[in-house]
Amino acid sequence: MVNVRKATEGDLSRAAKLSELWISEGITYGLGANTEEILRNYIGDYFWVAEIDSVVVGYITGTVHESDGLAVIEKGESYLEVDEVYVHPDYRSDNLGHAMVDKLLQSAENNGITRSTVYSASKQWQKIVGFYEKHGFKMWFVQMYR
Repeated sequence: MVNVRKATEGDLSRAAKLSELWISEGITYGLGANTEEILRNYIGDYFWVAEIDSVVVGYITGTVHESDGLAVIEKGESYLEVDEVYVHPDYRSDNLGHAMVDKLLQSAENNGITRSTVYSASKQWQKIVGFYEKHGFKMWFVQMYR
């Protein structure tokens, strides 16, 4: 059975191991693994985990910011930035990522925050764009390299 819930101190070790696994997959440009100490700073409304049979198999983190006057968010408006979403490869077809994004966005809305942003350095950016569009995100800008 899948359970998506707020992360606790007891989840930090497993989330850090998942972060290391993410790095080992090589699917994101320039991402470094999170330590337990880094993840501890997220504990609260914007750090959720997905567990199956009491084993944490995914996590999501976000932070709240105040806009300095972004092109898409007015100056002074609070918004949620989705920082990281990761699901163990064995569970990616189970819609756990979507469930965690829903929980994170709902938590923000419960706190009066209705605007959100997300950035990604995924090498599979086409899939990531489609993933977030299902949650109502729209393209803001594109940055490319060669």
